[in-house]
Amino acid sequence: MKKIIFAAVTLIFSVSMLAQAPQRGERREFKPEDMATRITDGMKKALDLNDKQYKSVFKLYLKQGEEMKARREKEQGQQIDREARREEMKKSQEAMNAELKKILTAEQYTKYEEMLKRQQQRQHQGGPRGPQGSQGMSPR
Repeated sequence: MKKIIFAAVTLIFSVSMLAQAPQRGERREFKPEDMATRITDGMKKALDLNDKQYKSVFKLYLKQGEEMKARREKEQGQQIDREARREEMKKSQEAMNAELKKILTAEQYTKYEEMLKRQQQRQHQGGPRGPQGSQGMSPR
């Protein structure tokens, strides 16, 4: 009897989760605050950030998220030069890393760089993307 009840509860839970998930081809609304919170929470856990560092990192990722959202809205429906976009993103990431280097201790920053390398390896191997990975940090 317990197995049947457990199976029924599991089935109901699974169906409700599928109903809430975005369907293939649909995108959830991009919210800079959610992105900044998710990334900063992951960094706090992985790098043991103190409160001051957490706030600084959150502000940094929030700013980046707002810039990304504005860029997406501006480019919506337009053809974009992928190579130019890639260069722009590379410069943005370099600036972000320079700011993070000011906020984090040398030990934390070294650990952050190692985590980025692991994340890039997973992406090239087709593994989990972004911060949801084992200890991912940064948006692409």
